[in-house]
Amino acid sequence: MSDTWVIVGASRGIGLEFVRQLLHNGFHVIAGVRNLSKAEKLDEVKSQQAGPERCIIEQCDITDEQSIQGFADKVKEATRVNGLKVTNIVLNAGILHYPNRATEISFADFALHLHTNTIGPIICAQKLLDLNPDSPPSKVVFISSDSGSTTIFRDDEDGFGAYGASKAALNQMLRHMAAELTRKGGQWTRTRILAMHPGEVETDMANIDLGWEVHGSISAEESVRCMLKVISEKDETGSFWCWDGRVPGQMPSIEKSHESMTSKLIGRWKSREFK
Repeated sequence: MSDTWVIVGASRGIGLEFVRQLLHNGFHVIAGVRNLSKAEKLDEVKSQQAGPERCIIEQCDITDEQSIQGFADKVKEATRVNGLKVTNIVLNAGILHYPNRATEISFADFALHLHTNTIGPIICAQKLLDLNPDSPPSKVVFISSDSGSTTIFRDDEDGFGAYGASKAALNQMLRHMAAELTRKGGQWTRTRILAMHPGEVETDMANIDLGWEVHGSISAEESVRCMLKVISEKDETGSFWCWDGRVPGQMPSIEKSHESMTSKLIGRWKSREFK
């Protein structure tokens, strides 16, 4: 059976880059997108591959429980028909409506951040984990953010209240998911649940006018290339990692850093993370 990655939130940015690099590396990919009619970039990436049949695109609205269940059913059917085995899952779907200050945000906008960044990804992972209890995936990866770190509070991040809260809730829930799978025992102990901070990635979602300077921004290509390496190396379930292999808040090691870490990342560490 062919090893297959499921990428949820794959129409642009980090999710799209995951699909591109995984297809380039020869994997099969099942990509979930909220709106199939707006997935032109994903269709283009698929058509550029030598084996476009290795990419299956399905609809998945992470804020809709029926859509999530429908996507899980499609994944199950695709694996059965095509002889695929889901080995890795990446939950990348997310939202950032800026600003989302605790003193100003509306009930609806706060709920939207929680539904999109916390509840939807957890329920989607739950449904996908249940597809094949006899042979669950090796890794389930949630794209989180250091804005949701419980050990670092960035008081300079004005306007990130609901976003940070939703990512903190996500981090806590995935830790519970990891612990629960461990307690189940058997084959479930082989599934690793990870959270990843992708870095300050240059994407459409990040293209907003902030009230502070963001140092050390990186491309989606660099972020995903580094994250794939970290995902392949890290084996501690319920753990939280940066794209470059650090624990969030940890000082980068110049000697051990990936070759993609440039001086601009060191500048980010000095000017933002530890000031």
